[in-house]
Amino acid sequence: MSRQSPRVWIGEDEGQTALLIDGVVQSVHVDDLPLAPGYWPLMVPEVRPSRALILGLGGGTIVHLLFRRFGPVPVVAVEIDPMVIHLARSAFGLDRADVEIVEGDAFAFVADTPDRFDYVAVDLFARGKIPATIFTQPFLRSVKRILTPGGLAAFNFFADNRSQTRILRLEAVFPRVAIIHSVDNVIAYCRAR
Repeated sequence: MSRQSPRVWIGEDEGQTALLIDGVVQSVHVDDLPLAPGYWPLMVPEVRPSRALILGLGGGTIVHLLFRRFGPVPVVAVEIDPMVIHLARSAFGLDRADVEIVEGDAFAFVADTPDRFDYVAVDLFARGKIPATIFTQPFLRSVKRILTPGGLAAFNFFADNRSQTRILRLEAVFPRVAIIHSVDNVIAYCRAR
């Protein structure tokens, strides 16, 4: 039995243009809003990064919020779904020189990249779920390895009965972890030092 590709389309969420994958809102258009609803503003760092990595681009809500707060920031964004990339560029305005979009697997990218980043956003979902690979030692160590000294990795995951286990896994790799709770999400700010 073959696995069907996810359905990807542009729709609306609370009056905003939204990217939906299998009916789940992945991104909202934020250009005309004071702040995006949901957890996205909590993912944005307080200090301007010199180079950012977004794992799980979606429609680019986090990228747009970074630009709003700091102006142009060099961004590398990794997204596995070519249709999502097409919509991020065409419907969400991410066809920009300061955004390098990499079509590929975020886990492979992090494991293989020699590059370093001041800010890494881990906002990965697959079929409405958070991939378990996010909380494995190899992936977490790879994220820690690609952070510059003083850099920040922000992890987004659902607030559920696995939250505490996920936090403990992050704390086993990162010496500094701060937790912020949103309505349905947990944001973990992780620093390598």
